[in-house]
Amino acid sequence: MAPTGLFWSKRGEVACADHAPQSDKDRWRAEGWRAILPAEMKRLEYRCQHCAGTPIGHGAPKPVPLVLNVDDRPSTLYVRDRILRQHGFMVANADSGQRAIDVARQLKPNVILLDVHLPDADGRDLCLRLKHDPDFADIPIVLISATLNGQGNLAETMRMTAADGFLHEPVEPDRLASMLWKVVSAA
Repeated sequence: MAPTGLFWSKRGEVACADHAPQSDKDRWRAEGWRAILPAEMKRLEYRCQHCAGTPIGHGAPKPVPLVLNVDDRPSTLYVRDRILRQHGFMVANADSGQRAIDVARQLKPNVILLDVHLPDADGRDLCLRLKHDPDFADIPIVLISATLNGQGNLAETMRMTAADGFLHEPVEPDRLASMLWKVVSAA
């Protein structure tokens, strides 16, 4: 999907190619600039704050974060999808490690919710692989598992995978949404 010609920063500034910082500059990285994709224009209309003459104020709606929900169990994907949408997220789903990479490459989600046990990949290895890929390194990843629950095991997993968060299943809907909002806000 080709970018729209508009860019936004983590601070919420929207700019066209003429007004956005150059992608090779320190400001681009420090402020977390990225291209706005057409799919993100469906809910809100973005305009360059500089060309339009009126900056977007604090009262303007914030972009809706996109969660990539990864699990091989269809019922779990469905339940999480419903919960996340009810808590204000857009959701894309993937049922395998390879599908997660393909969807992440295409949609550039704001956060990835990644099951540890997938049919074609260990979620911990996939997390580390994504964190070392420049295309995905800045996307927060929250691991989720019903089997990893020991403090030592969890601390080691977080250290080894560079994950941004971990949730133990079953998880309350509000806790799931709260964790994802937290990592999206911190990114």
